[in-house]
Amino acid sequence: MGNESKICEHIYNHTLFGDKCEFSGIRTLAEFFSSVPQDVQKLWPFDFSEEGYRTNYERAVVVPEQLGFVNKLHLKAQISNDKDSYAVCRQIYFEDNKLVFVHDSLLREKGEGGVNFANLLMSKTWRFLQAYDQTRQINYKNEYSEIFVQARSVPDGKIPIYGGYIWANQGFDFRDKSNLPRFRDRFRDFLATYGVNIEQEDLRKFTKPCHFAAFGCGVQAEDKDGNGIHLGKAFMLEQTWFGHWSTAKPDAEEKLYAKAYNRTDILPSSRRRRAVAMLNEKYRNILRKYYKRYASKGRSVSKIKAYQRLASRRWNKIIGGGRS
Repeated sequence: MGNESKICEHIYNHTLFGDKCEFSGIRTLAEFFSSVPQDVQKLWPFDFSEEGYRTNYERAVVVPEQLGFVNKLHLKAQISNDKDSYAVCRQIYFEDNKLVFVHDSLLREKGEGGVNFANLLMSKTWRFLQAYDQTRQINYKNEYSEIFVQARSVPDGKIPIYGGYIWANQGFDFRDKSNLPRFRDRFRDFLATYGVNIEQEDLRKFTKPCHFAAFGCGVQAEDKDGNGIHLGKAFMLEQTWFGHWSTAKPDAEEKLYAKAYNRTDILPSSRRRRAVAMLNEKYRNILRKYYKRYASKGRSVSKIKAYQRLASRRWNKIIGGGRS
């Protein structure tokens, strides 16, 4: 294969063969990425060779949608080394000239965890989209390239998924702000089950996923292994939400938080403290306020007891509503 498409070259040099594998033709894929300069194609975010991983594609199919006006590339790949293996599914399409990644799923199929692969994957995607946007003029017709993700949590499933917390630490904002009031309500009820009562005025300052994920006040929940975790993490491990990231506003609060949180030159125990320092002063004042109020109690509450409290609160609301 020539140099006309670095992305096609990577896909067709790293394919898995079998009955379940699907691939569009080389010409179709080359045409799909024809507007991406070759220097940018070299940054293809599915190429992990420098990081010691091998990519094996199971699917790379261009599908016409919206009456043929939009073509979407459906990608599925296994990314693995000797210790870890991940399955990644994404959709990619062009909207006018901007490039859109829809991140469908990331599952660890082998390995013990502890590797921040989500950040590795997203960092490469961010670099690719930023390089692409630098080659074109951004205006009201040509908007910034972006990523959409469903930050999904299914902790009690056959394969536990904790994306609600993971993606909050990767620079994503809420895709739809209209859902914030309901999200805040769930957070307030969750905190109450641990004896933490947050004021409504303070709760309104929670506008980003990282605000919920970073919250801590000295009261801890217990994870499945009995280890203490801060309440923001415990809450987000149970949540599912839709996230959005774009190449616009590189100094946005959630991006600075993610940059600090995902540093590799600090201890994991220091991540949240360093990341919180990147958040706005009003939010940090709220943390100080609730640490002062609750940290001296030093309590840790098991999930079972917390959910018993939550069920009781919800039942009392139902009974109270029936009486009114």
